[in-house]
Amino acid sequence: MGEDAALAASDADLIVLSGVMPDEIDGLPYVMWGSRKGDLDWLPADAPPDALRSCVEALLHAQLARREASEARRHDEAMRELVNLLAVVTDSPDLLHEVACVVQGALGCDRSSVYLVGEDPETLYVVGASDDPTVTKLALQLAKYPEVRAAMESRTTMLLDDAANADILGEYLEAVRARGVGAILVAPMVYGGRSFGSLIARWKEANPPLGERAVSFATLAASTVAATLRGSGILESIRERTRRVSKVKHIESERQRAIDQYRDFFESASDGTVVVDGDGKVLFINRAGELLTGYRHDGIRDKPVTELVAESHRESLLDIVRQVALGSSLAAFDAELVTVSGDRITASVATSSALSSHGAAILAFRDVTEARALQDELRKTKEFLERLIDSAVDAIIAADIKGKIILYNKGAERIYGYKPEDVVGKMSVERLYPEGVARAVMAQLRSPQNGGVGRLELLRTEIVTRDGELVPVNMTAAIIYENGREVATVGIFADLRERLKMEQRLLQAQEKLMITEKQAVIAELAGTTAHELNQPLTSIMGYAELMRKKLSPDDQHYRAVDTILREAERMAEIVRKIGKITRYETKAYVGSTQILDLDKSTE
Repeated sequence: MGEDAALAASDADLIVLSGVMPDEIDGLPYVMWGSRKGDLDWLPADAPPDALRSCVEALLHAQLARREASEARRHDEAMRELVNLLAVVTDSPDLLHEVACVVQGALGCDRSSVYLVGEDPETLYVVGASDDPTVTKLALQLAKYPEVRAAMESRTTMLLDDAANADILGEYLEAVRARGVGAILVAPMVYGGRSFGSLIARWKEANPPLGERAVSFATLAASTVAATLRGSGILESIRERTRRVSKVKHIESERQRAIDQYRDFFESASDGTVVVDGDGKVLFINRAGELLTGYRHDGIRDKPVTELVAESHRESLLDIVRQVALGSSLAAFDAELVTVSGDRITASVATSSALSSHGAAILAFRDVTEARALQDELRKTKEFLERLIDSAVDAIIAADIKGKIILYNKGAERIYGYKPEDVVGKMSVERLYPEGVARAVMAQLRSPQNGGVGRLELLRTEIVTRDGELVPVNMTAAIIYENGREVATVGIFADLRERLKMEQRLLQAQEKLMITEKQAVIAELAGTTAHELNQPLTSIMGYAELMRKKLSPDDQHYRAVDTILREAERMAEIVRKIGKITRYETKAYVGSTQILDLDKSTE
């Protein structure tokens, strides 16, 4: 076989073998030729070269005819399927994906796509792809696809058999090679003399087996799709989707420019700063934020900001982000951050709506873990002291330097009758004293007397309750200083009402005891006196009676003796009364002197 015939056989995908076959015919060697799919024939190895060439050429023509017939049938079936598809499902969102699949099957390409020009003539949108039904609005820059621009501008189908070496691709040739594209076919969608999109087919291998029929099919398919899209509402629907995408891209571009304007400010801040969109997607994080959370900018960008916080805080954080992105100004709040290593830190988060016009929110956060732990400890200490103060029986009241009450415990509520909510921050401490007493107490506090400046030792005074009752109290007080400056006063009041009542009852009991003791002493003294006086009085009365009997009434001594006898009898009567004393009763004597009332004491 000659060189031309061998080359033709290779192009026609033929197999030509020469040599002796296993089953020889009459011991002669044979030559086999034919396609890989069959149609084998045999010639003796010694056949003339012209005969062999004629046989190979005949086989080549037959093979080409069969291929063209098969391709024609495939294209005809694809066109019928395409027409039926466009006629029935013009409103289907997957229409252009199905169109791309039909084109892929007809051309035998690795990927087929449908491109449309957006409102911006320099922007293309992939609205249908054979290998991905979800691609409906992928935006591309027309400048990066010179083959598509050339086909649309010329309104003719363009085939690049060897895309990796196509000069038309210019500076984008390397990008095409990197994507592994071997061949490209572009069929512009033309309607009314204007191209508004293209059908694109790509092969991984260069020089795919395509004929004129393939180019014609692609051109006819693009025209059919163009006519259908122009005559239905789906093109407007697609354009509306791409318009929204274009608007979103514009918003994102403007937002990124705004973030870039603040970038130097964000990076210079000592607080971690995160910029997020209204849905909580991270757009930017500064260096301080990276150090605090452990996330790199590239690692957290476009991810939900909720990944930075504990699960219990996520919903509330998203709600805050939405409000700030809409322009609301919110107070700072605490959130529990979770670092890359899983550590949890407490952060104080401040928000800013400076980028709300771009639909973004700024979150600035700083680590306050230690501060919050200290605050928690102080809060617990404060609560303990408050419980301790409230459990005190005595009233404890504090006031600022202007006299406004700032502390009022349960003991004060019991004494004064006011509720804490009616007093704290609302009432002046002067109302708790009789008029002028509060000022007098302050004067004593500032005096070096009574315990020293700033201290007041035990003082008996009176306070005024809610009902106006004057209550005697014992009080101590002090001035609270801060950096040598008076900031508050505190007083402790002990209610003396029960104590005074008890003292009164004790005094009365003591008085009764004294009286009882006096009565016992007097009774004993009276018994002793009566016993001791009765004998001498009896002798005196006896001798006086004898003397009176010996004297006549005319005797000058009779009257004296008679007087002695009567007074002695009188004394005896007094002694008898003294002997009958059972209690202690007195009566006024000279001036303020009190003497024992014998009559009442012996009743």
